[in-house]
Amino acid sequence: MSPVVQRLLGAAGTVVVAAVVNLATGFLTDHRSTAWWVSAAVLLVVGVGVQWCLPVPTARPRRQSAEDNTVGGSFTQTSAGPAEQEAHRNAITGDFEQRQDG
Repeated sequence: MSPVVQRLLGAAGTVVVAAVVNLATGFLTDHRSTAWWVSAAVLLVVGVGVQWCLPVPTARPRRQSAEDNTVGGSFTQTSAGPAEQEAHRNAITGDFEQRQDG
């Protein structure tokens, strides 16, 4: 399951928990405003706790492009980490190498 879906389910679950607390507090007390304040506090605390524990969506890999290069020898395209590497319309007389380090 993706981190985005996990966060959405966590948020929906938090709202359900707050609604149950609101109903329970409403049944246990005659003060409706107290029920609203308690359910709002539960929504905030549980929501922050659930979202804190869930994974953060990872960033998309960056793009690296080599285009319209004229090289009289070899050409190397290197990325320090994950990346989408592309090469278009290059005039290279030697070797062309794409590398990802990391």
